[in-house]
Amino acid sequence: MSYVRASGVWKRFILQKDRADSVGQLLLRMLPGRNRRTIEPFWALRDVSFEVPHGTSLGLIGHNGAGKSTMLKVLTRTLQPTRGSLSLQGRVSALIELGAGFHPDFTGRENIILNASILGVRRREVEQRMDDIIDFSGIRPFIDTPVKYYSSGMHARLGFSVAIHVHPEILIIDEVLAVGDAAFQRQCMDRIFRLKRDGVSILLVSHDLASVERLMDQAVWLDHGQVRMAGDPRTVVAAYRATTDPPRSQAAASVSDGGSPTGPHLGRILAVPHPGSATPLSSLASNDALTVLIPVVNPSAHPFTGFIVATIRRPDGLIVAECSGADDGVEVRVAPTSARRHALTLPHVALAGGTYDIEIALIDRGGQRIHATPRMTIAVVGGPRGGLLALPHEWCEPSGMQEVEP
Repeated sequence: MSYVRASGVWKRFILQKDRADSVGQLLLRMLPGRNRRTIEPFWALRDVSFEVPHGTSLGLIGHNGAGKSTMLKVLTRTLQPTRGSLSLQGRVSALIELGAGFHPDFTGRENIILNASILGVRRREVEQRMDDIIDFSGIRPFIDTPVKYYSSGMHARLGFSVAIHVHPEILIIDEVLAVGDAAFQRQCMDRIFRLKRDGVSILLVSHDLASVERLMDQAVWLDHGQVRMAGDPRTVVAAYRATTDPPRSQAAASVSDGGSPTGPHLGRILAVPHPGSATPLSSLASNDALTVLIPVVNPSAHPFTGFIVATIRRPDGLIVAECSGADDGVEVRVAPTSARRHALTLPHVALAGGTYDIEIALIDRGGQRIHATPRMTIAVVGGPRGGLLALPHEWCEPSGMQEVEP
């Protein structure tokens, strides 16, 4: 049974300051009393612990320099931990550095054999899988060209293809996949999902938070080398996103979204459990009701007639749903120098668990967008772990059905 376990891992680097920039400076520092070189320790990892049991997956998230890649290099024995212990059981296939294990003067085909041999696969097995590796990489026209002529995307394609075709029990992947195009990234994520379903233990470093929420069983948030939070990926990602996407002020939103304080605009929107409530919501259970209170302000001397559009997006920008007053034939009418509050109620928010952005826009009768609020983030808790929607369903054993032979 494959597994990965990190227990109290620390990693220290030595930073050397005031290094000599020339031979003259070096000679001066050789004189008595002139050696001012200072050495400082830098802890890239501080007491990091986590476990990835057999057949599960873990996503490492955090800002650049948080220690994610260092942690993967420690796991793959590229770096040795200063303190702590590591335990990995099973064949490890890692893609943590672009072109690692590739010889620039060898062709793509030759490097497949070389890279697979580093991962412990015999040449006969590699040759049996050669066509599958080449087809997945999508670079067959260049497979007999030296890899020193490959682009970064071609390196990533070939490296990932080799890594997943050596039948790994543990797959470790860094953000290197980000260099590929969108189609290849989707292809990689589909294959990662399939490997996970087949029982492969997976560690993934990614800035694609939606993929971590969708594909990983658990997440670890590293911050300056320390574990700041660990657990359910939706919860961890929501907490991390809250620190990286601070809400904008209403004034800043009006300027950036093209709204004008002298014309019709939206006031501060509020998410509540039901229309009669004034208690704001930041999260709700899947299939619960949600009401968005929407003030429309008209400071001008002329009446305003228009529509409200509410758009729900996933964090990666995918539009999940859109409710348009124009489509529903529901107009907004506001008298001169006055304001009216409107409410949009969703009786059942049938979404899978995760975080979603809600944007409210005001449009005129001609469909012209006049003003929009800053996106409001709300967390949906519970619901299915996979997919996007929490569809109503039931299981039953129909009566009168004949027994089926096993």
